[in-house]
Amino acid sequence: MKKRLLFIAASLFMVSPLKAQQDDSFLIKPYLQYSTKTSMVVLWETKELSKGEVHYGKARFNVDEAVLDVQTVSMESKYLHEVLLQDLEPETNYFWKVVGETETGKEYESELFSFKTKVHDESAYTFALIGDTQINSRTPWAWGKIAERVWEERPNFIVHVGDIVDDGRMKDDWVDEFFAPGHMVMSRFPMYTVLGNHENDAQFYYDYMANPEPEYYYTFSYGNAQFFMIDSNRDVQEGSEQYNWLEWELAKSDAMWKFVVHHHPPYSSEENDHGDANYAASTMGTHTRNLVPLYEKYGVDFNLFGHTHVYERTWPLKEDMVNQKEGVIYINSGGAGGFIEDFAPTRNWFTAEIQKGHHYATFSIHEGTLVFKAIDHEGRLFDTIQLNKENGDRKATVIEPPAPRIQPLVSVFEDELEITIEAAFEDLTIVYTTDGSEPTLSSTVYSEPFAIDKSTTVRTRAYNQDQFLSRVNSASFRKLEPVASLDIEESTLSPGLILDYHEEEINSLLQQTPPFQTSPARTEVVNEIEFETIERRDDNFGLNYEGLLLVKNPGRYTFSTISDDGSVLYLHDQLIVDNDGDHGMRERSGEIILEAGYHPIRIQMFEIGGGQGLEVYYQGPDSQMAGFDSEMELPAPALFHQP
Repeated sequence: MKKRLLFIAASLFMVSPLKAQQDDSFLIKPYLQYSTKTSMVVLWETKELSKGEVHYGKARFNVDEAVLDVQTVSMESKYLHEVLLQDLEPETNYFWKVVGETETGKEYESELFSFKTKVHDESAYTFALIGDTQINSRTPWAWGKIAERVWEERPNFIVHVGDIVDDGRMKDDWVDEFFAPGHMVMSRFPMYTVLGNHENDAQFYYDYMANPEPEYYYTFSYGNAQFFMIDSNRDVQEGSEQYNWLEWELAKSDAMWKFVVHHHPPYSSEENDHGDANYAASTMGTHTRNLVPLYEKYGVDFNLFGHTHVYERTWPLKEDMVNQKEGVIYINSGGAGGFIEDFAPTRNWFTAEIQKGHHYATFSIHEGTLVFKAIDHEGRLFDTIQLNKENGDRKATVIEPPAPRIQPLVSVFEDELEITIEAAFEDLTIVYTTDGSEPTLSSTVYSEPFAIDKSTTVRTRAYNQDQFLSRVNSASFRKLEPVASLDIEESTLSPGLILDYHEEEINSLLQQTPPFQTSPARTEVVNEIEFETIERRDDNFGLNYEGLLLVKNPGRYTFSTISDDGSVLYLHDQLIVDNDGDHGMRERSGEIILEAGYHPIRIQMFEIGGGQGLEVYYQGPDSQMAGFDSEMELPAPALFHQP
């Protein structure tokens, strides 16, 4: 998880009254983010360091202008402001604006905006669905046009299924291509987002999107619905962090309507993203199909996603068949900005409706009635359905309980490790094994944390009063001796890593001997791993960083690479991070225990085509001493080589 900048609000000072509106001070005009029944988050960014306030007040009867009788202040002088408005009333209209002053004494003031807080659970509401607002050269007007149409709908809130921008690492993409054309809706309706692959897990996403920790996955409720937001760029296999979290949250949910939102499609008729259907077989979906059993087990109504720039609605599906009574409806809405793609030449069994073109969708809900509409950028309705729930129809009956969780989330330890196992509900009994066998009703019953002092695989299940067992959850813990550092004379070292740059047609794997088949086209010394500064061609190249990592504080370290395409990280010629293969920007991690001193490190990546990028992070005693609660980039002062 990225270390996100937090901007805390408090009413401690007041900016002097402003005489005139000066919007040119804003780099990003004020907009709304995460909302509850009693709160709303407001963000804005100025071109200069500044202080600012949000002035707001409830809508009043019989007034000549909006009454803004409450002020909440952004305490520090900064560029990006995040202010939490609290103690609001549910389902209530508010007017608001931002005022402030830059460090150079320039006063600024936004337009007057409005918002409505979350509605009561029994109230009617409407939300808009958009996806893939990224800019494209063929129809650069698309996101602005969709934003206009969404504004005309006056939804209560907006759900975005990812690929917000074309490259999340580029600030201009956020400022000019997303916020500027989308301001009319961003300033009126809170937007709930998930990460797409084009965000590249960049820090800008965590700065500009205000979501609950850990931000790349979270849940929120609105009215009688609950939304489960997943980062499908990360691992979603059974037993992964997000899989386990989603299983628990779905099991606990008593919402009438359940929506799971992520970027990649479990079912898709797009022509060539899953194998080119024009001349070969297609998988008709991605890795997110790993989550489908949870949707079916826990009564999810809709799975919303994008990634492919088309519109598709499936029949209700269960167990890979159409099931109109108990099935989940999958909606691909990837048409709010990116270039439009096409469909396979033959119709898939799961398809109910398909459409090419820029579009958005709306869901209007009251109690057990849901009306869905899909609308193109010209305002034409091209698909609609209505669902009605009576007496709990289409709500799953859960027999098996969710699997327990195993803590801590580490894979290696040095001396002894305490293991904790938790169940989703208090009335569940936990059983476990430590010998690799499958836990049964007669296995050891968990009652309190226990310690292990050797490499162990813990396997666990929970069962309810009817003795129905959950799936097995397991975690393997390896006891390792600290890896000794090199006995090396510091005077022989120079700062930075040696970088070999290769230009060749590389296959989809780095774990071969050798990984690169040609001599380097160029060799240089770099002070840090800064991918964007490397002179490189667009496709078919490889990078090999080699040198020494200085570890000042001994202990357990987690190393991570985020790359497009593949990457690997070795310490002492031991593979620590395996992020190999032909894929989009994704993160993989590995752990090792290191003594203090110098350790040989090698990092390799390759690029075949399409997007590209490389980021390398670590977390451990050194990053903690540097003030990072989570991971940090490998610091330049810790990187060396022998000339």
